[in-house]
Amino acid sequence: MDTTQLGTLIMKLGAANAKATLNVYNEIIKKLGSPQALKALNCCVEAYKYAILSFEMVSSELVEGPQTANYDVAVIGPEIANCEKELIDAKVKNPRLLARNQFMKYYIEMGYEITSTLELENPNEY
Repeated sequence: MDTTQLGTLIMKLGAANAKATLNVYNEIIKKLGSPQALKALNCCVEAYKYAILSFEMVSSELVEGPQTANYDVAVIGPEIANCEKELIDAKVKNPRLLARNQFMKYYIEMGYEITSTLELENPNEY
């Protein structure tokens, strides 16, 4: 498997993980009543919608522009960090959400590394 194929696989897995996590957030929103918790959870829903779109976009950018793909993966991180901050501030302590956010960070890291590698492998093309 070449680096581009690996990158595409990582982005697809990242998007699938983000979709699954979004479903978890939506499921929890239905059960919670606290306005503060709902605000935090809705912030996370938006972050994961953004992550899904970004991972899907990056998947198509890998061949044409690893530098753009690299940036687009990197900007997902602050969205997830903001989600985590909102959960902490609202005192939402749910191990399932914490674990899913950690998985998302792993996909972001892998995506960033693979797009960085692609940039290095093809320095004259971009």
